[in-house]
Amino acid sequence: MSKLARYMQVDASNKYRYNPPRDAIEAGIVKCASLSSDYGEAITFCNNQNELLDEWRKEHKYLKNLSEKSIVHDLVRSYLHSLEYSKLSVKSKHDYAYYIKQWSTSRTAGTTLHHTRLSALSAPTCQRIYDLHATHSVSLANHVLAVYRLLFSYAIRNGFTTFNPFTNVKRRSDKPRRVVWSKDDVKAFVSLALSKYEWRSIGLIVYTAYVTAQRLGDMRMLTWDNYDVDTGVLTLEQSKRRARVSIPVSQSLQTMLRQQHSETSWQKYMFPTTKAGSDGHLKPYTLHGLANLGREVMSKANLPADLQMMDLRRTAITEMVEAAVPISNIMSMSGHATPHSLTPYMKATLKSSTVAQEMRGLV
Repeated sequence: MSKLARYMQVDASNKYRYNPPRDAIEAGIVKCASLSSDYGEAITFCNNQNELLDEWRKEHKYLKNLSEKSIVHDLVRSYLHSLEYSKLSVKSKHDYAYYIKQWSTSRTAGTTLHHTRLSALSAPTCQRIYDLHATHSVSLANHVLAVYRLLFSYAIRNGFTTFNPFTNVKRRSDKPRRVVWSKDDVKAFVSLALSKYEWRSIGLIVYTAYVTAQRLGDMRMLTWDNYDVDTGVLTLEQSKRRARVSIPVSQSLQTMLRQQHSETSWQKYMFPTTKAGSDGHLKPYTLHGLANLGREVMSKANLPADLQMMDLRRTAITEMVEAAVPISNIMSMSGHATPHSLTPYMKATLKSSTVAQEMRGLV
């Protein structure tokens, strides 16, 4: 007799049935199901349901002892083992964990935030923590605040508190960053990076990010499966929004990538470091390693101190806006979901107004 999955049963007529535990059914995680006599279909269904059940059991392990007597650290541990967190993209998981850690040691009444009881946290205490961190970086403080609001909303949904002390914290307005690279800046960075073997990959990461208007984090993880050497089309799923984009790259970049492919296509990553992992493949850059090396190259290239590598995506999109590229076409490249998302890239410049006048036939 074929081996049955957990909670999988077979009746006298050789039809299968899925009969999971009552507590999982009452929680709405899985439910009983009458299945066909096809063993393959039945066991696939049961195994998929059991995966959901196991994830719920794992989450429940961290939820069952959570109460208002618990401390913030207990809430954080529960959330990081939740189904809600497990469904986030890899980048979002990394970002959330990073933001949660930022305020972990902030002082409350005689202790740290993460060692404070959920019921003891007040809005004024949370406001003071926010204000302290906002003096250093309003943008970072706003990101962290958003994640802590989410944490306590999670606690409320699961019945462990009725109050979110971060809801009424007053945020400061974060002035949007407007810095863009000039074409000469990009050329200087790429030229210097390509002149040194150890820097070549970061030069290609920067130039590809600029040409395709993509995020640096996605560029560092590109594999040769993402790029068609014959057509020059780069296809990827963005880590932040899961948007899938296909972009033809410039002739100059195609030339660079053909050379890179001829030398590194034996391994997985398009723009690896020079260090090999245990599997023999060259390792990709970490975000920290990419930032550090990028700053070193920028310093050696004597680029303006206010430039950051994260400005490259803004630079590319701003160039398209100033060139009067239709919004729908920009969205196809950038992966933005709505035209409103492109508003921060639209600014009054002489170049933009000149294009507008040319289109009117007045220049």
